Amino acid sequence: MNYIIPAGQRIKTAGNTRTVYPNGDGSYRAEHVETGSVEILSYKELLGLLKLPGTSTIDRLTDSPAAARIRQGGLHYRQQLSEELQDQIDLRKAIIAGVDYLVETGLKVTAAALNKNSNRRIIREVAGQLYKVRPINLAPRGGSTRLVAFMPHGRTILKYRQRYIESGHDEMALVDQAWLRGNRSSRILTKMRELMTEAIEQIHLDLKKPNVSAVLRQLRTLTAEENAKRKLNGLKPLKPVTHKTMADHIKMIGSTALAIARDGERAVANNRSRGITDTRALMIGEFIEIDECKLSLITVAKKKGWWERLSSKDQAALEEIEEIIRTRLWLVLALDVATRMPLAWVLTCNPSKEATLEALRMVTRDKTREKVMYGCECDPMPPVGIGSLKGDNGYGIRNAAVKAATLGIGGQSHDARTYHGVDKPFLERMFGSLESILINLIHGYTGRKAGALPGYDPIKNGVLSCEELYG
Repeated sequence: MNYIIPAGQRIKTAGNTRTVYPNGDGSYRAEHVETGSVEILSYKELLGLLKLPGTSTIDRLTDSPAAARIRQGGLHYRQQLSEELQDQIDLRKAIIAGVDYLVETGLKVTAAALNKNSNRRIIREVAGQLYKVRPINLAPRGGSTRLVAFMPHGRTILKYRQRYIESGHDEMALVDQAWLRGNRSSRILTKMRELMTEAIEQIHLDLKKPNVSAVLRQLRTLTAEENAKRKLNGLKPLKPVTHKTMADHIKMIGSTALAIARDGERAVANNRSRGITDTRALMIGEFIEIDECKLSLITVAKKKGWWERLSSKDQAALEEIEEIIRTRLWLVLALDVATRMPLAWVLTCNPSKEATLEALRMVTRDKTREKVMYGCECDPMPPVGIGSLKGDNGYGIRNAAVKAATLGIGGQSHDARTYHGVDKPFLERMFGSLESILINLIHGYTGRKAGALPGYDPIKNGVLSCEELYG
């Protein structure tokens, strides 16, 4: 027959006092009152401790439930509480002092008596002499609740006063602990957690990448073996966990650690690294990044200057195909890493080797013509040679023609990883700044993704021609 040891039972032996609390799995948590250290004892170890010579038991703490919860959490003094809770203690002590004044006058304190306005005004006058942080209102009247303090109803005041008296006038019993409501203990035993971890290590951390259901089947096998041992020792069997609980336990491992176990270190270093370790370029043209970006902008086919010179038949034909020509263009941009200055910019309907070769020619030629034609205020970059050119897996960049042209002018060609913007951080950042500062202010902006602008029709509002956009 097992003896029931209540929670909070104090055991004194050899000059040490322990407060015992059951864990729920047959073991007990013993807290040393003098040192604050904690040890876990089995039921047999606890019985052996009680049988030692000179061992005595002390009655459980007689504090109110609120004060007991605070002391179990390690809060013994009001200085350990927040300013808001300290203010709560002062207000309730002042209200209780007002109730005590009514008791001295011979009033029988009941909830109905404390709800009368005449008695509440007396309580407020007495409490106001002790609590001077905020004015005390009898009832909420709107406005900010931080500027005034509200007096609770009679039943609540009686509850505070009874709790205060039963705890031996301990002010720590007046503190509310709303955040401790509900069952805060773990619903999964420590042994079950250990079996879950063992099942994950045996099944889930495998290069074949088995799913959660396979781990759950392994856990049921381990649980059955453990329950057979627990039955021999007279312990309750472990309850199986659900698929969701197992999935949440797997998430605690961490995505990087899980990827190392299931994908390998080389794949993780390639897919989850923080970026490249190349040093920045120091000379103009030493390191150039090139990429293609589809502009979030609709352009039109009508160009100023020659639209008026077309015949009516040609204009009618162009009107029919204008809906097809209205399209989003691609920008091929080359950036010098050393100076963060653009070296070439080419607009094209579709990425191709011709557009990339045109960008390379623009890098190596003088750009004064563009400055004069479009009225640029600053001087463009002078013609430079290409030392190293880095591009991604774009159709118009990674091809034989572009590679041969780069090697033909004495440059080196480097390939960045697909869908890894960190390999070209400077150019990717320039694309983002270009769209946020310039593109989204032009009529015909489509947004960064589909459906980003539901109330705006970019096709109808596209008024900028290709020539104007290039400028």
